[in-house]
Amino acid sequence: MPMNPRLRYLALASALVLAIFAQTASAAGDFYLKNGDRVVFYGDSITDQRLYTTFAETFVITRFPATQVTFTHSGWGGDRVTGGGGGPIAQRLEHDVFAYKPTVVTIMLGMNDGSYQAFNQGIFNSYSQGYTSIVEKLQTTVPGIRLTLIRPSPFDDVTREPKFPGGYNAVLVGYGDFVKKLAEQNHQISADFNTAVVSVLTKAKATDAELSAKIIPDRVHPGPSGHLIMAGTLLKSWNAPALVTEVEIDAAGKRVTRATATTVTALKIENALVWTQLDEALPMPVNLADPVTALAIKSSDFIETLDQQPLRVTGLTAPAYTLKIDDQIVGTWSKEDFAKGINLAVQHTPMTDQASAVHTLTLQHTGMHQARWRTYQLGLKDAKTDAVKTALAQLLKALDAEEDVVIAQQRAAAQPVARSYELTPQTSVPAPAPAASVSSAAPDAPLPGVTGPNLALNKTYVCSDPNVSQWAVGLTDGSWKGEKGTTFATGMQDTFPKTVTIDLTKSSVISQVQAGVPSFGSTKTVAVSISTDGQAFTEVGRYAFTLGQQEKHAFPFSPAEARYVRLTYLDHHNEESGYPVSYMFTSDVQVYGPSAK
Repeated sequence: MPMNPRLRYLALASALVLAIFAQTASAAGDFYLKNGDRVVFYGDSITDQRLYTTFAETFVITRFPATQVTFTHSGWGGDRVTGGGGGPIAQRLEHDVFAYKPTVVTIMLGMNDGSYQAFNQGIFNSYSQGYTSIVEKLQTTVPGIRLTLIRPSPFDDVTREPKFPGGYNAVLVGYGDFVKKLAEQNHQISADFNTAVVSVLTKAKATDAELSAKIIPDRVHPGPSGHLIMAGTLLKSWNAPALVTEVEIDAAGKRVTRATATTVTALKIENALVWTQLDEALPMPVNLADPVTALAIKSSDFIETLDQQPLRVTGLTAPAYTLKIDDQIVGTWSKEDFAKGINLAVQHTPMTDQASAVHTLTLQHTGMHQARWRTYQLGLKDAKTDAVKTALAQLLKALDAEEDVVIAQQRAAAQPVARSYELTPQTSVPAPAPAASVSSAAPDAPLPGVTGPNLALNKTYVCSDPNVSQWAVGLTDGSWKGEKGTTFATGMQDTFPKTVTIDLTKSSVISQVQAGVPSFGSTKTVAVSISTDGQAFTEVGRYAFTLGQQEKHAFPFSPAEARYVRLTYLDHHNEESGYPVSYMFTSDVQVYGPSAK
């Protein structure tokens, strides 16, 4: 049944810079989406994953926090140009597209249409005719509609051998050529997911062949890393800006020399540099702690073309400086690094936390819409009794109102927040700490480069979800062995985040925390925070551990006084690895002072 469109608000800044660094900005009006647009994402199971679509939605909301745009996610697994499980194409368009009165529609179809076989002219003719019919129907029904026709994303014939000569992706490339031509003929735009993802797969394979295969795990449906690349391609086809904000400060002259898409006030330069910043946009929340995402990003131009937030400070005199934002340690860099510029978009900052909170709400509202649409609107559309029909109408209205509340929270979460910046001089730049290292070969060996005592050894700790069996011990016993009796686990409550807080018994100056996981369990993202009083904690790092792999990771930071060290378990892998996913396992936590290089 048609659904009344619900206006969802986000904000468009009056002007944003399109190029990085020296290039001047175009007005925000050059961005493809306009104030009042209603976007519908249409496609098959790859769109139904609600990943590239939600990444794109979050980007728009966080980069333009003042425009009114709605986003509806209408992918359906198994769909072809003729329709599928959601009904024939005419029905799909009616209740999943036209019902939302779109001004913009993206279409990605083709993966299923090619039938996973070598090129067949008859199959292609059905695809091209059906696709052409969809475009004609959209343009006839909604005069002036703007379409983005997406070339089919790839079947992975890069990290694995093709299943037949030439491979299935070559068939999809040919389908994509048709899609591009169809867009040109109808004066619409196209986006090339296939070329972008194949390029990333090729570069990633050269770097890490095993990890690259996880970008599209089943060769058809990309994981989050692949979808992020696809979202970036879509956004670039929409002329999305690279710049978040740009700030330049001349410390010697005690003045702000550049402030783009932000307002800098209250600059004070004495021993430390402090100022307040009110940004007009947020960086894209990219989980670089996930190894697959980090590999995909490294193999692409996503950061360079879509996520630039440079901070430059010239005229500094000390060898190095520690940057804090809202009292959160971001990092320590040399004065030369600050003069060249630090891209804050790829650091863990309060701004990336804010953007992550927006994305969480994006996922929440799209999940609510999915349930409303599939389970109730369509699942009960053939109700047999008047009682169910009446109740269904009321339920759908209530669910719409509930989703609107979440959308309002999402928009509010994206609004500008004033941030306090502080640059504190340091006598030297800390040596780079070792990255996460697989410890299966020597499971009880310490990470390299540490000296001095382990300040957490045999210290007590308190967990927010205590384990009531035999896994409550082992967190601070000094052993990295992933086995019962030396490995700690939380309880199995499926409520996140969970925390475990270690009391070092007295305040000490610390500069590194190490944490590890065994090869079993589903522990994923862990954040490390420190505190002097056990009440106010400052996060110093986070990391996403790999499923099924014994691993430990070092979290280095500028020396700071602390008595309490907290691990916050933010989420878990969806797959079980020997135990229910809600148990969070940790092989050991070790804490070191400034002697730990």
